[in-house]
Amino acid sequence: MTGEKSDATTRAPPRSYPKILLNVALVLVAVTAILHLYIGIWVYGIPLGVPLILIGLVYLGGIGLVAVNNRRDLWLKIGIYWVIIVIVLWAASAAVNAPNTNIALAYVAKAVEFVLLGILLRIRTARSYGIKSGIGN
Repeated sequence: MTGEKSDATTRAPPRSYPKILLNVALVLVAVTAILHLYIGIWVYGIPLGVPLILIGLVYLGGIGLVAVNNRRDLWLKIGIYWVIIVIVLWAASAAVNAPNTNIALAYVAKAVEFVLLGILLRIRTARSYGIKSGIGN
């Protein structure tokens, strides 16, 4: 018993990520952050665009945390739910005909987010089952 380490001091082994997918995800997050900031600042303006500006800033913060590998596993998992929430909120606002939810930039942002969601899910699946992508590992 004395030779065993407690669970509090042991750490899970570092997980491997398909680096190409992680890099693509970071680029897509940057694109969607820029789109949210643009729509929030120039399309809606202040104060109506503040929620979109905050969404863009959350995306930028996520890029920073994942890029510096600060609890990357956690942030990638949270990222999946974050993207789903943002898409659902946009769909709900579009369903009630909120202004500017049907502009081309909004559809482009959602298309980027759907691709991002697919990549984040692929990263999680690859990690969960120990799958190597064969590209950029």
